[in-house]
Amino acid sequence: MANGHTCLRASLSLCGDVVKALGDLIRHFGVGSASFERFARAAMACLGAVTAGVLLLLAALTAQAAEYSGVASVFELGMGARPLALGGAFTALADDSNALYFNPAGMPWLEGLSMLSSYEQRIGGASYGNLAICLPHVGLGISYLDFGTIPEVDEDGTITGSLTYSSIGLVGSLGAKVANLPLLAELEVADQLGLGLRVKAFIARTVEPASGSGFAIDFPFLFRGEASVFSADVPITYGVGLLLENLVSWPIRYGSGHSEDWPSRVVVGFSVSVEDQIAVAVDLTTDKALRLGAEWAPLPALALRGGVRYEELWMWSLGVGVVVKAFSIDLAYVNHRELGPQLRGSFSMNWQRR
Repeated sequence: MANGHTCLRASLSLCGDVVKALGDLIRHFGVGSASFERFARAAMACLGAVTAGVLLLLAALTAQAAEYSGVASVFELGMGARPLALGGAFTALADDSNALYFNPAGMPWLEGLSMLSSYEQRIGGASYGNLAICLPHVGLGISYLDFGTIPEVDEDGTITGSLTYSSIGLVGSLGAKVANLPLLAELEVADQLGLGLRVKAFIARTVEPASGSGFAIDFPFLFRGEASVFSADVPITYGVGLLLENLVSWPIRYGSGHSEDWPSRVVVGFSVSVEDQIAVAVDLTTDKALRLGAEWAPLPALALRGGVRYEELWMWSLGVGVVVKAFSIDLAYVNHRELGPQLRGSFSMNWQRR
């Protein structure tokens, strides 16, 4: 439990520092009107209070939860090439169909019907891909990780046969603005605050003792505001996101009788976008991961991306996105020091009402 208390103290200190830093920025730049400042302070205080309260619960849960042993890693691989190119920093950005996976609380700001598919060939011949469909308030996605045929080897190194292993991740997401909720619609920040729900199901398919399934539920939040820092003609959109992962779960149970818990985790994200041309995002997690990404769109049809992330080791990423009418193609390249290069491609379509 000592580790849980240490994590709690560090997380609360981080949240306090972030809220103070944002407040200092607002006072320094004199952003917008007094009404804006009141909204921003209320939203940051709300998110800080939610984070602190939930961390009290997670401190106990995390102290007892087992670490991922790789079987549920299909959810660690993310969805889509754009967030991957941004170093995985998408919790506060959440402005396209990838929101259904990274932060469903951003889905209410989406428009029309979107479909997304992505694929990558991973090290050792494994393949990973996903397919998703998303509306402004609801989204469904499926991801798969297939290792193909794996040789069985005895103690002497002799191949005695083969087996297959694949895992499937199913995601169902809901999102709504607080302004659309009857009991909360009167809040000052109701139109700027989004709430959501993400339900995940994991299925492993291989030999009977190692086949199993389980599910977990996440609770996402997103505050999105607008300001004018340098000039009234340069609109800036900023976001503060919060994702409470695996807060409710059913352990992954296998045919052998073994079971694994879903470890609880908190992800806090911040983003700033300028005129839909420049975006910077950062994610921090309670398991000491850091994700940082930036995007620049020199043309309406072209976006260039880069990112870095730390998850026990440093990785950097690059990406590009091209938009042609309702169609988008995104590519992401990740340099992994131990596993080698990673290349993912995504194709998406978006239909909006005329």
